[in-house]
Amino acid sequence: MNQPLLKGGFESHLSVIHKSFAAVTKLPELHDPVFQTDLNFNLVYWNTTAELLYGKTDSLGKNIFTLIDVEFLDSSAAQLQKNLTKSGSWTGEVLYRRIDGNQYYFRATATYLINKSNEPQSVLVVCHNITESKRKESQLAAMERKYQILLDTLPEGVITIDVNGKISTCNKRGAAILGVSEDTIIGSVVASSPWSAQKIDGTYFKIEEFPALITLRTGHSQRNIVMGIRHPLKGLIWVSVNSEALIKPGEYSPYAVVVSFKDITTERNTEDELKRINERFYHVTKVTSDAIWDYDVEANTMYRSEAFAALSGYPQEEINKNMDWWFDHIHPEEQERVKEKVNQHIQEKKERWQDEYRFQCADGSYKYLLDSGVIQYQQDKPVRFLGAIRDLTDQKKLENQLMEEHAQKHQAITLATINAQEQEKTNISRELHDNVNQLLMSAKLFMDTARRMPADAGMLIDKAIEYQLTAVSEIRKLSRSLNTSHIVTVGLKESVQDIVTNLQVLQNIKVVFRFSEEVDKLLQDEQRLTLFRIIQEQTSNILKHAAASEVFIGINKCGNVIQLRVTDNGVGFDTAVKKEQSIGLVNIKNRVEAYSGKVQITSSPGQGCRLVVDLPIL
Repeated sequence: MNQPLLKGGFESHLSVIHKSFAAVTKLPELHDPVFQTDLNFNLVYWNTTAELLYGKTDSLGKNIFTLIDVEFLDSSAAQLQKNLTKSGSWTGEVLYRRIDGNQYYFRATATYLINKSNEPQSVLVVCHNITESKRKESQLAAMERKYQILLDTLPEGVITIDVNGKISTCNKRGAAILGVSEDTIIGSVVASSPWSAQKIDGTYFKIEEFPALITLRTGHSQRNIVMGIRHPLKGLIWVSVNSEALIKPGEYSPYAVVVSFKDITTERNTEDELKRINERFYHVTKVTSDAIWDYDVEANTMYRSEAFAALSGYPQEEINKNMDWWFDHIHPEEQERVKEKVNQHIQEKKERWQDEYRFQCADGSYKYLLDSGVIQYQQDKPVRFLGAIRDLTDQKKLENQLMEEHAQKHQAITLATINAQEQEKTNISRELHDNVNQLLMSAKLFMDTARRMPADAGMLIDKAIEYQLTAVSEIRKLSRSLNTSHIVTVGLKESVQDIVTNLQVLQNIKVVFRFSEEVDKLLQDEQRLTLFRIIQEQTSNILKHAAASEVFIGINKCGNVIQLRVTDNGVGFDTAVKKEQSIGLVNIKNRVEAYSGKVQITSSPGQGCRLVVDLPIL
């Protein structure tokens, strides 16, 4: 048979390949896996290394892409086919997953095997195992990431300078402190940098005096060198610099220098800041209405601003500069409580303290004060108190006034409730007397007449029974109107319908009643009873005062509330007067407020009355 030609870079491994679709059997045994497939990538041959790697026999004739779980890392199966068609070979990295779960990385090369007519006959795939290389690359990348993360999370700036004085690395904090980007600083040469560094005495460092260059030149470390540097945005900033030489084993001269530096601008400016704070403190004491105080614990002296003299009425010369004078002027009923609270804060090392107390003024009166302070500690011992006092006297008077008004209002509501209950009892008594009692008396008269007139006894007794039944019916109606369980059992609609029937039949009033069926599902039992009692109360008011001939009652859902409307065409009233005097209206308002609802009453003389109640859906 004619020998095929191998197109690709494997002449050093393969010298004789037969021109056929049969397996290549004369290849030298390689340590790398070798596959031979037909042009459709069906396996024709693989060497021992490939078979052992796959871990399974009886695979010839199967498509290698379905046979082997392989993932292209920098290419694809389509790109492989395209490259083979175009140039006769393809090279790329793949991830191979064995059937036992192990994974291997390969650099694979696929090459067309062609005959003398330059026609492809099969595909030869050789895979070089790069798993260990990949693992080391991954470890190296991980270490580099950890190193960079460490550098970027350090609170100090860190730069590396090579033997030529060129900056080779810089962390994010370092670039931020210097006010430049990392890309700008990396690659620049320290000796030719535009930075000018200022000394504490106001003179400037020479280039050769820079700590990094001294260390690079001598190998000696530099520690805590303070340098003033111009920041492009912040102006002059102060940094503390350390430098350390990097020297290879067996050598004496540094090959690089590591420089760390931190921003100490705040520390350097502490004195100026304290001066400004003291100035601000002085001006605050002049403009604020609060009385500022400052107590030095060790010296037992207290400063009080002029506002305290104005607040207390004591002249400055009479205000003793110690804590005892302060405690002595706190109301006797509150002295121990205030002292204990201060001592408790100190024992628990709390920084903020606040208390309210009564303080005796120069005229002997007491003012309510709100005292707030901050406690400063050194080595767990209090050394200084700073605070401010606010006069709460007017606020306390207003609070007491509001409490008295609230108590009076609560008392008025209680009296109105009691009066409403008494009125309800009176109504029941009147109902029993005027209606039920009359019916029973009429029944008694018929029964007495039946005794005297035996001939008409049957007719008279029937009449007496009729009156008794009517009395029983009236008592049942009265009982239903007072019984809470009746509302729950029968339902709101049916209970209101009884009121409507009574108005129509007994009072000859035209009534329109509209009820939305979905309302009953949204109401709780207590809300049903509340709406029923409000309707009872309002229709009773209509009967007593309105002289109305028409009444409308409507209950429906309106947005997020259940709305009740009761209107009449009666004589109306002046709401500004009647709302404050009517026990019935007060009772309605109390019932509605108990469920966080709203009530609106609209009326005027001659214009009837309109009651609207909104109860939120619970």
